[in-house]
Amino acid sequence: MGRGVVGGLGGEAMGEGCRVTAMLAAAWKAEMVEMLTLQALAQMAREPRLQTRIASWANVAKAHTSRLLTRIAALGGGPLPVPPDEVEVTQSLCEALAAESDSARFSAERYAVIALAARKIFDPSTAWICELNRAEELERANELSEFAQTLREKLALTEAME
Repeated sequence: MGRGVVGGLGGEAMGEGCRVTAMLAAAWKAEMVEMLTLQALAQMAREPRLQTRIASWANVAKAHTSRLLTRIAALGGGPLPVPPDEVEVTQSLCEALAAESDSARFSAERYAVIALAARKIFDPSTAWICELNRAEELERANELSEFAQTLREKLALTEAME
């Protein structure tokens, strides 16, 4: 291999690889925060079905962190950013679910960008993981949005009856 070439990639691709690793690390931190937030929201929910679904989305976020960590390690990345130990939810459950839905949509967009960057450096494994995470984020966004809407409707009905 010639000078400045590592693993068949030139200097520009190596720079892009570092960029992908940094984006994965940022996504990992965001997923850690999402996991903690969803755990807190699950505890706020009073209905068992809602509590279970939100808790399952927290588990999905945990799976995302695991996948991301695997790719970061494979790319030789580190150190990772430090996520908070805990999160505080100061909104009502309905508002928090809507905010989490928006956050999931943003995460899905971020994963699309990372997948594209990974393809540019010929890293199909990272691209695949990002596409999988993206699909799950979109699903989460839709479901949390539906939950928020249902809670809004129940609240409006309750207020109308009073």
